Order: sequence, then C-alpha cells, then structure tokens
Amino acid sequence: MGKMESKKVDKLVHKSGLVRREAMLLIPFLREPAREFTFAEIKEISRNKSHHYVFEALKKAVQLQILQEKRIGNTNIYFLEQKNKQNIQYLVFAESIAKELKQGIPYTNIFRITEKIKNPFYILLIGGSYAEGRQKTGSDLDIAIIIPNSESKKQYEIALREGEFMIPEVHGYVFTQDEFYQMLVNDEFNYGKELVKKHIIFCGAEQYYSIVFEAIKNGFKS
Repeated sequence: MGKMESKKVDKLVHKSGLVRREAMLLIPFLREPAREFTFAEIKEISRNKSHHYVFEALKKAVQLQILQEKRIGNTNIYFLEQKNKQNIQYLVFAESIAKELKQGIPYTNIFRITEKIKNPFYILLIGGSYAEGRQKTGSDLDIAIIIPNSESKKQYEIALREGEFMIPEVHGYVFTQDEFYQMLVNDEFNYGKELVKKHIIFCGAEQYYSIVFEAIKNGFKS
C-alpha cells in the first residue's frame, strides 16, 4: 500500500470507527467480491466464535454502507454495496489485514524486483500457493503485475527476469489494466479470475478494486 493510499484508508477507518476485528469479517468478500454470503458462512470463514459479535459487526458494516443485507426465510444474506465509492478504502484495509495474516511470503524477492521498476503506478498481486498459504519447500512464487494501459510492458518484463535466479524462483506475468478487465468479464475461467480468487495484494489495492468493481457492473461474477 502506497503512502497516499495508506493515509486515505487510515483517515476513513478512523472516522468510521471500524476496528481491525470488524474488518476481518470482510475477508470473504476479498476473494469473491460479487458473491452473496450467509451469516453462517461469514462467521465460519472469519473463524469468529461469537455469534453476537459477528451480528453486531455486520450490522455496523451495513450502517456504514459497506455491505447490504437481505433476508431469505430465516437466513441473513450479505453482499458488497457497489454504489458506495468509499467501499474500496474499507476493502483496502481488509486486504492489508489479510496480507499480515499470510506467513512465509518472501517479500525480499519482490522488493528486489520492484526496485527495478521506475513507474510507481502499478498493481502487484501474489498468486498461487503463497496466496493460499499452502506453499511448500520448492514452491515457485507466482506474481502478476497490472500496469496502466499507456505503459510499455518492457521495463516490467525486464524486472521480472531477476526472479528467474531467486530462491524461490519468481514466475511473473504482466497485463495492462484493459487486459485484466477483459479477463474478468470473459465467460471463460482464466488466470485473471484465478487471481481474484487467490491473491495477496502487495501494492495497488485501490486501483485493483476499481477494475474489479467496474467488471462486476459489467457481468463479472466471482
């Protein structure tokens, strides 16, 4: 998360009073942002044993217009409020928590690659087994860099070559924002959709969610 992005998130979170433990209930929506979740599913995924706490935290998220709520029979259903532009900042906050919870990611390798990149306006996603927390000795580190449409891929591809000589070896892909968007709205399952399902955001979370929300408006269903 960049400094400007971090300050914006911190200001909004402080103003709203949303605390870290409450934001953790948003983690299911990070991987499936277009999906509707039941109360029970959110409680199970968040591993929060307190029924009352989860209920009150979700109630607060609805009041803040982070989530919408509907009731089907005896079941409460929750989904992201797409019209609230501040939602992206709340999700960026939740992404930072998800990133902290993942263990064993070789960030030194990623820093060595990003040091070679001069333009700071890009998204970097960690995918594969490291994003799931299921990496083993010898697992490759999969990353994807999503760049502005006006940028050439050359400097990013050169930077990624550094990863071929690292341990763990880094396998990287470069996409423009349009290419990533088109993968999301495409009917076929592809690497872009896999990244939404399994990712850790190293940087560029705000830009990432801007693309994802636009894709949801145009038919992307996680």
